[in-house]
Amino acid sequence: MGRIIRFLDKLRLGSYVPKLTIKVILGASLIIIVVMGSFTYYDMVTRTKFYIDKQEARAFEISDTVMRSIEYPMLDGEMMDVQAILERLNTLKDVTVINLCDAAGTIKHSGLPANIGTVDSSKLTREALETSSLIRGYESFEILGGEKVLYHAMPIVNEKACHKCHASRHKMLGVLGVGINWTPTEHRAEMLRNREITFTVISLAVMGFFLALFLSRYVTQPLSMLTRLADAISSGKPGFEFGRTVKCWEIEKCTKTDCPAHGNTEIMCWYVDGTLCKAQPSGSFPEKLNVCRECQVYKDHVGDEMVQLADSFKHMLYRLKGSKEELRLSEEKYRLLFDTDPNPIFILDRETLKILDANARAESHYGYSKEELLKMSFMDLGYEEDAQDIMSGFKDVADDRSIVRFFPKKQHRRRDGGLFYTNIHVCSAQYMGRNALIATTTDVTESVQKEAQLIQASKLATLGEMAAGIAHELNQPLNVVKIGSDFLREMTSEGTKIRDEELNTVTQEISAQVDRASGIINHMREFARSADIEAVKVDINKPIRDVFKILGEQLRLRQIELELDLDDNLPPIMADSNRLEQVFINLVTNARSAMKDKIPGLTKLLKIRSFIDNGEVVVTVSDNGTGIPKDVINRIFEPFFTTKEVGKGTGLGLSISYGIVKDYGGTIRVESEVGTGATFELRFPASSEDA
Repeated sequence: MGRIIRFLDKLRLGSYVPKLTIKVILGASLIIIVVMGSFTYYDMVTRTKFYIDKQEARAFEISDTVMRSIEYPMLDGEMMDVQAILERLNTLKDVTVINLCDAAGTIKHSGLPANIGTVDSSKLTREALETSSLIRGYESFEILGGEKVLYHAMPIVNEKACHKCHASRHKMLGVLGVGINWTPTEHRAEMLRNREITFTVISLAVMGFFLALFLSRYVTQPLSMLTRLADAISSGKPGFEFGRTVKCWEIEKCTKTDCPAHGNTEIMCWYVDGTLCKAQPSGSFPEKLNVCRECQVYKDHVGDEMVQLADSFKHMLYRLKGSKEELRLSEEKYRLLFDTDPNPIFILDRETLKILDANARAESHYGYSKEELLKMSFMDLGYEEDAQDIMSGFKDVADDRSIVRFFPKKQHRRRDGGLFYTNIHVCSAQYMGRNALIATTTDVTESVQKEAQLIQASKLATLGEMAAGIAHELNQPLNVVKIGSDFLREMTSEGTKIRDEELNTVTQEISAQVDRASGIINHMREFARSADIEAVKVDINKPIRDVFKILGEQLRLRQIELELDLDDNLPPIMADSNRLEQVFINLVTNARSAMKDKIPGLTKLLKIRSFIDNGEVVVTVSDNGTGIPKDVINRIFEPFFTTKEVGKGTGLGLSISYGIVKDYGGTIRVESEVGTGATFELRFPASSEDA
């Protein structure tokens, strides 16, 4: 009882899931039961009806025989013979009642003499007397113990032959009632039904048993095996073999060992691509099946649907193993490339810059473990402003891997707090179904340091080249100081009293010239210092004007006219003033050199202009010197390239200037025509806060 309750609880909770075998057997059995039950019911009803109809016909024959047996004795008036016949017929099998009653319903003669003189209690007899027609039906007689009787009430009509004994005024003379015991007939019909039901139940049981065996052998067992195989595949390599092996090369006695199907026992040959059955490669599955269907090996071994399902599943597993191996090799290949790249590589979430993956080089270079990196954002490795630049650089860019953004000389920090400079290359990608960025960082600290040293050396070389001019610049205030001091000394030695106005004028002039000399020296010292690579807001007009604190006198001595057209309302740019001054000094000294050989008498003009254009700050430096030949104009920004005589130029000035401009997100280009002069155009993005 407890097991039944637990089973019902499982059904109620929906936790009991019947097996496929049970479902198939129950479904098939239900169909068979309905079909066989319908046919059995029809057969049983038909047989029973046939039997009952036959028994009813027999009963009617018996009743008719009784009527015919007493017909002639009744016509002859031999009623004693009639009684004898009725008593004899009453002994027949299944005959239980034979009564001959008059028109009043009184029994005159009977197979049972005890009934004579009594009133016939049969309803069918009274109905026959009333209707003068044959009445047939079922009745129960108390005298017979209540058994069911098939009763025939046959009216006896007053015919002419009867008029000699009976008056012609009576239409009916009486009724002959014959009753056949119907209980044995019903018992035999019930036995017939029970036999049919028993046969049907046994047939269903036998069919169900063999159906279960058949389904288990050819359906459920293969399906169960495929289910177990699918479960094993989902968890790893299956731990059992299944399916069949067809060695087509042995069947066909094939010697083409270079055929892909030769020696392949894992799948059927019609699943193998590029087989050589027809001398030429047969193509790929499933296109090749049209050819394979004509092959005798295929015809003999294709099997039924369940066999084909198992073969297809085995083919799927074979392809899956091949794809898994290809995926493993591909993953190993790209993981090897990813981890052995000499530069750190990061995969970043496009929206938050969270680190999704990092290669081994990133771990070793930054000093973090991979687990630690995966908990960090890319902005944790550097400055938030740089990270914002990266995010804004890809804000409006679709998933186009051809677009690569370059962010030069950004400062990053290691786990131990050490800082270094890096160039960052970033492109968009898809990673694990999400929008991502791939960032590669290249350590350029050594290059930045060497570049700074090179810039510093270039500055010192520039100062060396400008030494004569600077000396002249300093000589003027010194001469004024000398003259003033000599005047004071002479007036003192002569004992001459100096008027207050003269003394005030001389001391003010000496002080002004000392301030002028001090400014020149301080500017030279500022220019000579090592500049930082970090960018701050700069008014680009300031480094332009500072250039002429050093070079202004030299240009005047070389009779070079200077024209400055500077817009005082320019937005600031992100740069370093000291380094920008280095750029403009290089451009001005190159212009000075280009105009030194100009024909005497012609105007030498250096023009510098600053303005705003399309949100960019633009500076042009123009001269009317000799110009740059077309065959070298594309090389002037190359390191160590120079058109000057040996010993008069390093070839680094424009190269350094190009690098500095690029560091601050700018561009520099040149337009020149030989004999007319050259124009250098510098463009810088305005500071985002002031653009």
